[in-house]
Amino acid sequence: MSTSTPPDPQRFFAERLPAQMNRQLTEQAEAAAAAKRTLDGMRAVDATLRFDIRGAGGGTWYLNLAGGCASASDAPAHPPFLSIALDREHFEPLWREVGDNVLGFLGGVSGMGAAIPLTRFRVDQIDALQGSLLFELTGPGGFRLLARLGAPLPDGSEDATKAPDASIRVDAAAYRELRSGALQPQDAFLAGKIQVEGDMQLAMQLALAVLSPD
Repeated sequence: MSTSTPPDPQRFFAERLPAQMNRQLTEQAEAAAAAKRTLDGMRAVDATLRFDIRGAGGGTWYLNLAGGCASASDAPAHPPFLSIALDREHFEPLWREVGDNVLGFLGGVSGMGAAIPLTRFRVDQIDALQGSLLFELTGPGGFRLLARLGAPLPDGSEDATKAPDASIRVDAAAYRELRSGALQPQDAFLAGKIQVEGDMQLAMQLALAVLSPD
């Protein structure tokens, strides 16, 4: 309820009400244009994701995107731009945190609060990176996963024993605050709630790719 002095009816109906309604129309048009850009960017994606679950009951799955539409396959349609590997025991904790879109962990640690939309621009940004990153959620209900950024090595080899280029560790409570928007990534980093080791530039480049405009 406003406590300011009410406007004169003549000015209100002649100026202020039309101006408010026009602002609302403009805001709605801008939101629709942004949504269309995101949709067009998602429909422009032809790419492949790889998922490796290690241990009993696991396996390898490829998620091929054609025109943005995803389908699972046992063979890649393209060199994977992002490969994610984790032990079978960490699958359920990951799922409990992010639900049916396992890419939600990227959006969560970046402060987006949701799974990232895979637009053509965002896929290209991630594909341009080369390296591996270990993500670890510590504390009760935590999990660990390894993300390989960019296409596989030219010779097709991957050394599973090689240490990741960078690692990001986040406390489970802080991670949930990041996802809800109650905590900003830069504040979490400065407070030591996000710990980055190794190639800091790679970790920052990934964050920028995730947060890049659609």
